[in-house]
Parts: sequence; C-alpha cells; structure tokens
Amino acid sequence: MTPHRPRLGSSFTALAALAGALFAASPADAAGSAVRASLVEPRSIKLDGVPKEWASLMALSHATKGKPSKNDLEAKAALSYDGTNIFLAVDVTDDVLRGGGGDHVALTLGFPGGVVHEVRLFPGDPGKSAGAAKTKDGKAIAGAKVIEAPRAGGWTLEASIPWSAFPPATTTRVGLRGAIHVHDADTSSTVEAALGTAPSTKYESLPPVSIESEQALAEGLLKQKSVRGAPKFNLIADVAGDALKERVLVWDRYLIVLGPTFRKGTEYYWNDLDVDVRGGMLPSFEARDVTGDGQAELVLRKRLGTPKKYREYLQVLQFGKSDVPTTLLQHEIAIVTEKGAVENEVRFDSDGAKVAITVLAGKAKEFHAGNYHEPRESSMNPALLPWETTASRTYKWNGKAFTKAAEASQAATPPPAPKAAGETLKPEAPKGPSASELLEQVHALYKRERGVTGKPRFNVSADVSGDKQVESILLHDRDLVIFGKGFKGGAGYSYLSLSQFTKGTDITEVSAMDLTGDGKAEIIVQGTLHANASPEAGGGTVDRDVLLVYRLEGEGVKRVFAAEIGRAIGKKKVSGAYRFVKAGKGVEIELASGKATTWTAATYPFTQDTSATAGGIEPLLLPWSNLGPIRYRWSGSAFAR
Repeated sequence: MTPHRPRLGSSFTALAALAGALFAASPADAAGSAVRASLVEPRSIKLDGVPKEWASLMALSHATKGKPSKNDLEAKAALSYDGTNIFLAVDVTDDVLRGGGGDHVALTLGFPGGVVHEVRLFPGDPGKSAGAAKTKDGKAIAGAKVIEAPRAGGWTLEASIPWSAFPPATTTRVGLRGAIHVHDADTSSTVEAALGTAPSTKYESLPPVSIESEQALAEGLLKQKSVRGAPKFNLIADVAGDALKERVLVWDRYLIVLGPTFRKGTEYYWNDLDVDVRGGMLPSFEARDVTGDGQAELVLRKRLGTPKKYREYLQVLQFGKSDVPTTLLQHEIAIVTEKGAVENEVRFDSDGAKVAITVLAGKAKEFHAGNYHEPRESSMNPALLPWETTASRTYKWNGKAFTKAAEASQAATPPPAPKAAGETLKPEAPKGPSASELLEQVHALYKRERGVTGKPRFNVSADVSGDKQVESILLHDRDLVIFGKGFKGGAGYSYLSLSQFTKGTDITEVSAMDLTGDGKAEIIVQGTLHANASPEAGGGTVDRDVLLVYRLEGEGVKRVFAAEIGRAIGKKKVSGAYRFVKAGKGVEIELASGKATTWTAATYPFTQDTSATAGGIEPLLLPWSNLGPIRYRWSGSAFAR
C-alpha cells in the first residue's frame, strides 16, 4: 500500500481530540475509538488477504456480544480509501475460522444527518467458497472483493468495497462516523461473540471516521494554534464545484475548508477571519448558492470592533474552480456605538436560478439626521442611513461579481425639532463612558483614597463642567464622584458625600440634564430620607422622598435645589408630582400635589408647609391643600420660585 502523502507518525491523540471536538454537541455515548482512513493511490493495494503492507492496525477493544477471551477472539483492523473504493484489513485471533457464512466483519458508516449503512464481509471457506460482501439485508455488493488468509491461531482478511455501496457517499465523504466489528461463530453459523471499535452501531454511538484532510487538520492547524472545544459552525456543502461536498468549519477564529477531492484530498484551506467568533462577532455563517451555478457560496456577517461598538458587514465568498476564495460582495450593514445604532435589513430574493441580494435602510436607534457624525465607510459599500433618500439597493450576479441592479428612493427624514417651551422633559440617565474614557487610574485613586471597593451603583456620563467633554458621574455608596478627561486635567476627581442619606441604597436614582440652559448638565438625585416620627404622628419612622439637584461649580459640587416629593409612615403615604418644563434656553422645575394612600385630610398628622423647611427643602404639596403647581426657575445661583 502506498500512502498518498507521508504520514507524520502516529497521531491518535490528535485524532481523538478532533473526534471529541467535532461531535461535542452529540450525545455522550459516542464512546468508541475514532477510525483513521488513509488516502492511497489508485490500484496501490494488492488484495491477497495478508495485510503486511498496511502501516498499522488499530485494536478492536469494545466487546459487543459475549465475553470473548484473548485466545478465542482478538482483532485489529485498518481502513483506507481512494476515489473509487474503501479498503479494509483485519487481523483476527480466532481458534476456529468458520468461513462461508459464520465469521464476518462489519463496516458501518454514518453520514451527516444520521443515515447509517452497514456492509458485511464474509471470509470464504478455503477450498470450498470465496469471500463475499453483502448489504445488511443480504444483497451481494457488485464490484466488491473479499480475500481471506488463514494463519496460525487465526485469520486475516483484505477487502475492497465500492463507495457506491454507501448511497450517501455519492456526494458526501466528509463528516463521517463509523465502526469496524468482527463477529465470531465457533460451533455453527450463529455468532457467539463480537468485538468492535464502538460499543454500538447506532448513529449517536459512532465515533468519527476521519479522512486524510481531516487528520491533517487535527495534526496541523488545531494542534499548532492550540484550538480547543467544538467548532462554532460545521457545514457540509459543495463549495468547490465538483461532485463531492466539502466540510466548511469556523473553529475559534479560523475559516477551514476541506474535502475528499478539495486540494487533492490531502490538505485544507484555512484563513484567520480576524474577528472574535466566541465573543459573538460572527453572528451568521451559511453556505448557499447565490450565483445559480449549483455550487454554494459562503455568506458571512462579520463584526469589526468590540461587542458594544462595532461595524457589521455582509460578505459573500466563492471558491469556484480555485482552492482559495474570492470576494463577490461586501456591504456594510450596521454601525453600533454607545450613542446609538443603525441596522440595515438584508433580503435574499429568487432571481431565476440565481439570488438577488437587497440591502434595506432598516432602522436607527437614538441616531437621526441631526446627531449622526460617524465616519462614512469607503472601503466597501457603506450602510444605508434610514433618514437619507436611499430606501434600498439590490445587487445581482452578472457572471463575475454582484453589481448594483436597482435602487429604491424615499423621502429624507429631517432631524427632530427642538423641544418647545412648556413641553415636559424627562431627565435621561445616559450610558456610562466607554473603557477608553473611564480614566481607570483616576477612578482607582478615588477608591484607594476613600477606601472604597466594588463597582458604582450608578454610572452616568454628561458634560457637567462645561468643557464640551463628557465627565463620569459615579455613585459609590453615598459618594457622588466626578472625573473626566478635561476635568482637573484628567488627573483628579471631586466628590460629595450625600450624608443626609442613612445608607447608599436609600439613593434610588442618579441622572443628568442641562436645567439652566448654559450647556452644562446638572446632576439630579432621588432618594429617601429617614427620621423618627413624633408620638403625635403615631411613632415609627417617617420616610421622606426627595428630589435634589447638584451643580459643579469650579471643582466643587453644590446643591442648587431640593424638594420633598413624597412622605410615608409604614403603608400610609402621600406622593407628590414633579416635572421638568422647557422654558426658553433652560428648564423650570414644577412641583404639584399628587395622591394619598390610606391617609386623608383628617388623619394626616402633618401640616401643609408653604415655604422651604429646615435644610432648605421645598415642601411636599398635599392633595387636600388646594395649592396649585409651583414652578422654580434658575436665578443664576439656585432654583427659586
């Protein structure tokens, strides 16, 4: 037997790793031994029943029937193939050769999708009958050859079986599973014991049968790059355009293509996709014929960047008659940032035997014509922006590439109008800064100097210093902490301890909004203050919900407004109302009465205050007070009536 390429020595460990990884998603009972199938030159095997030219035979270690002893039944086997046939060799220790229908060898192959086929090889009875190859239901296999050779203490066998004996092998000879079993019949044609490379011939129990290029992958890329685990994508498709399908894998960050005839069946193609596949940066990968030639192309959606900030693009690759892919189409289809996102829709439509690819403008989140300032992609077709005049673009195959065949228009969408005076505004809690903006060293300095550990409960980003750069506003326990690239030269921080709160969890919300109209945001805090209730109020604890507004002045934090917006003792409660109302360039704060739970005007144990209470906190407006809404406007130093 002449191997098609030099072997690199025994690599059953690597092959076992490949087996475990390729079928990691399969049931755990695939406990057999992986089978190596070596590619050989056509007509290189001399079938004489004696496998002396076979490099090595693997032990059949799984007893599937009876309790075979070493002297009565022990077996080794090997598998090879060429473009036409599968070759099998076995060496059996057996006290009696019962040829012509008793002893036999079974080769089982499982194909992707779960189809299992079995071929049985019967040694002849020397001098009486020739060996035979049959299907599981007893039909003779045309073109098969089986030759046995008795030896002292046992017998050997060599066989060739046409690939056509396994119907799925007409197109598929990769991703196989399989097993070799030897069945022993001593006193009659009834099998009494059996050994094999797997404990069962059920598809889910069969380990891999790896062809030459699959072995090369295990010994090469997977070993060299220390690739572990299962592939993210594992496809069987005809991407090379011949009669046999290839195996297309995405393993770790690598695209891999191999097959029985691809690159002469001995090598494989691989390429670094340059994306974090495990991190979700390859959300889609499929094989489909988009050119109408009966050969599948690879359609990928790749994300460049980080999971929170990336650009996604559609890529169509074709191998054609080559063993390296060509890019047929690249189109940006999404821009995602911490400030917003644009996501195009991609549609594949039938175009006769071919497929037309249409990119639609899709939708935007947070972004619009007035605030989108991301750079335009120039290395490929850029993403469509939903507010512009292009609603969709359709690309069709012209025999060489996908080119633009149609474009649909739409009316441009202008940016939203500025907020009108008197309109209610709601403060936003913007997302925290990105890692590059977080100024980890300054944050660490604060934590070290204040003896703080853990993550902040609130993390808001806004320009509170008026330098047109974003600062970080964090809440650690009761500390309100401010730092940023332009604040204190990017090397320091300011903090204010909100000591009026008993504990940090009493602070329920931190947000930021420009209330004064000067272009810099104020910090808005909500929380609950606790105090002991008087005996006249029934004792217990009084819980006062407050709204607080802070402003950065210089390098210090100053409170510029405070109001009580709720009060409770146990389950009894009065809730006030508040809103932020647009007024000129700034915002007015409006307080109003709300509703009461359990308490009434007769049972409420407190009086209606009409001016700020001790501590400068504006009073809670009671539902029965007959007081209308009160507005507070920025005076230049504080919010006043």
